[in-house]
Amino acid sequence: MYHATIPTAAVAPRASPHGSRASRRSKHTTTLSSARFVAPSHAATRDDSVSVSLPLRVARHEKRSRSRVLVRAKKGFFDDMLDVMEGGPKLRKWYGQDSSVGAPGAERPDPPPGGGGDAKKDADDTPTLSRQDVLKAWDNQPRRATLVTDVDTALGEAIVVQLIVAKQPVVATGLSADACASRFGPYVTAQDAADLKDESETAYMLRKGVRAVICCGEPGALPAAAAKDGKVKHVVVVGSCGKAGVFDAVFGGEDGRRKDPKRAEAFVKAFEACGGAEVPALTVVRPGTVRPGLGGKAVAFSQGGGGGGGAINLEDAAECVVRCLGAPPKKGVLTFDAVETSGERRSWKALFGELAA
Repeated sequence: MYHATIPTAAVAPRASPHGSRASRRSKHTTTLSSARFVAPSHAATRDDSVSVSLPLRVARHEKRSRSRVLVRAKKGFFDDMLDVMEGGPKLRKWYGQDSSVGAPGAERPDPPPGGGGDAKKDADDTPTLSRQDVLKAWDNQPRRATLVTDVDTALGEAIVVQLIVAKQPVVATGLSADACASRFGPYVTAQDAADLKDESETAYMLRKGVRAVICCGEPGALPAAAAKDGKVKHVVVVGSCGKAGVFDAVFGGEDGRRKDPKRAEAFVKAFEACGGAEVPALTVVRPGTVRPGLGGKAVAFSQGGGGGGGAINLEDAAECVVRCLGAPPKKGVLTFDAVETSGERRSWKALFGELAA
């Protein structure tokens, strides 16, 4: 048997294992929160189990009450807005006075240089380099880019893709800057095709890192500008094999417009008129009728106009043009036709090795 000591000097009634129902009811009504139980030295009786289980019930009740309080404590929309409004003082305390709210009664600080403010005003304040400064910067760098004209055509676009695969920087005309960025990404620099009509504008275009030229359309002022540049190493004129018709320029499509022999003759005359050892090498490649299709077919080269009437897939034609950059003629003008053949496929090195300038 044991006694429960209560701080208020009230002594709990003595209970026996077989006590009356009234005594057990009086034990439940005793103030448990203020009672301090003394652990008995003997085994607990049936009344002990009742007395110990009550605090457990109270603990479970308190746990459920805390869970209800947590559910009610979830922040609402206005609480979030209050946090945003109070973010200004916190930011000033953590990061200084420059915050999105600002100190009470203080003016907003000026935006830092290069950020915020009026974008138009900042653009006007940015100094613009003159052409001489731009050319001076480009002249101090090695030339690596290839200029491709008329990239808005199917063959021109396929040539650009081949150059990108070969990890060559490309300067393109025929598409706007936005169209080039969406189609080719950051690998191609767009230039205005109208600049090719003016020799000074074309010369300015070439001096900005252009080493080789692939002409897929009208040459414009390219022949004269390339001949006088002195650092353009190779020019490839893309033609089309077969006899030129009267209405090819109108009804012949891309192949018909490339059949015009005056395009290649303009480069030949400009290079001969300029003379000197710094004149670029000139290659005139004339693919057959270009048709849509993947590459990997057997291709045959011929000279002397023997490839007229043939055809070639678009990817093979583009790769053939790009391969010309790696095999410039040592002297004179290299002219050949390229068509698909039913024979065994040969390497590009073997095909170019059999050509004679």
